[in-house]
Amino acid sequence: MTHPDFSFGNALFHFRRTGGPKGFLWKYALAFALAGFAIQSFNTVMSWPIYEVYLRVFTEDDGDITQYTADINRASMRSMMSSVLIFPLGILFWMVFETASLRRYMRGDGFRLRVGADEWRVLVVGLIWFGLLIAAYIGLFIVILVPMGLGAIGGRDSAAVGAVVGLVLMLVYMLACLWAGIRLSPAAALTVRDGQIRFFEAWRVTRGRAGVLFGAWLVIGLAMMVVILIAYSIMAVVGFAQLGPLFQALQDGSATSADIRAVVTSPGFWGPLGLIFLLLVGVQAIAQHIFGGPAALAARTDPNWVGQPRVSDTFS
Repeated sequence: MTHPDFSFGNALFHFRRTGGPKGFLWKYALAFALAGFAIQSFNTVMSWPIYEVYLRVFTEDDGDITQYTADINRASMRSMMSSVLIFPLGILFWMVFETASLRRYMRGDGFRLRVGADEWRVLVVGLIWFGLLIAAYIGLFIVILVPMGLGAIGGRDSAAVGAVVGLVLMLVYMLACLWAGIRLSPAAALTVRDGQIRFFEAWRVTRGRAGVLFGAWLVIGLAMMVVILIAYSIMAVVGFAQLGPLFQALQDGSATSADIRAVVTSPGFWGPLGLIFLLLVGVQAIAQHIFGGPAALAARTDPNWVGQPRVSDTFS
């Protein structure tokens, strides 16, 4: 494997310069889309009762929701149970795809999904990130509430000053968290690279590189935002077109829940929307993989690692 220099251009296009077998990106996107579609379909089926209740609220009794409180509570409980079942699937989904992406970046592997030591180590890194996120939220509340609380004790003028100070501190705190997140961003890539859990070692790897990482992510994020907005717009247009015949009936109140159910459960409705959803999730997969490129490049170009003999064999 080659070790490109760390630069803005290489960070931006690292997803195209990883080496390894060809065809990774489309295989990754297709598998991601199919797995995401399966999970979302399961969730929709399990949550369908609550959708049916709201259809009845919308089409019966002039939208009086109070008559359906018991039905909504029962359906919500079932929906909550489905969420409990889906949560481990979501974790597994993230584990295997995130690690497959990182193996591509760090080892030039072809596309392969598995559950092995790499995946569990990446999960630990994810849990550390989750813990830091919770700590950051707690810190944000403290940063905001302390000056506001002290200001409130001092009277009206002090309260205004406390609010301003709290706002300024909040912005500074958020920028500091963003900077820290950038500095620690290669943690999962380092973990896959070394076959050991690495987290705070990422701080050393990104020294002097935070600006390039932020710039690359900004460009990638803006480009992907445009693509995803276009995909969502297409999905919305198709959905409204499918519901077009019902609009008049919905306006004059003649549409029943059975009429709406017949439309939204027909293959003619779900078929086009399902294909667009697959496309949308595939685009999300590509965006996710590309977004991991800059941090992976930082790990690949770590001065303490580059140039080690037979490094490709060691980590293959």
